[in-house]
This record gives sequence, structure tokens and C-alpha cells, in this order.
Amino acid sequence: MSTFLWIGTGLGAFFGFLHGAYLYRQQIAVRGRATGLYYGTWAFVLWTLFGAYVLVFWILGFIGYSIVRLAPGRRWSARSAKG
Repeated sequence: MSTFLWIGTGLGAFFGFLHGAYLYRQQIAVRGRATGLYYGTWAFVLWTLFGAYVLVFWILGFIGYSIVRLAPGRRWSARSAKG
């Protein structure tokens, strides 16, 4: 479990850095350097803190999507959607 949390935190930090850099560049063009640094720092911190949770949801979503795709069943059609 500890390894999973570290992996999630690492991925969160990576994506947080990318998102923070994007927000920083966007905000310095519009509002200024201080606002860009503020937004970028918060994006990095929040992605790092919640990285493990995001990783869990990605894994659960992938598993759920795979199960739904493998399950045999009738496809939705316009006729069945009307009732």
C-alpha cells in the first residue's frame, strides 16, 4: 500500500508540474507573474496531494471499462432508447 501511495504521489507531482507550468504560462500573459505563480503552485500542490486518489480512479475506470467492453450484451440503438 505504501508503494502504491508513493507511485500515485509521484504521478501526481509529474502531472501537477505540467499543469502548473501550463497555468503559469497562461496567467502571466493575462494577469501577471504573481498570479501565474500562485495558480501554478496551487495546481502542483493539489495534484501532488491527490495524485494517489487520481491513480486509483484511473485504475478502477480502466478495469470497469474493460469489464463492460467484454460483457456480452445488446448494443444501444435508437429504437431501444425511445422506450
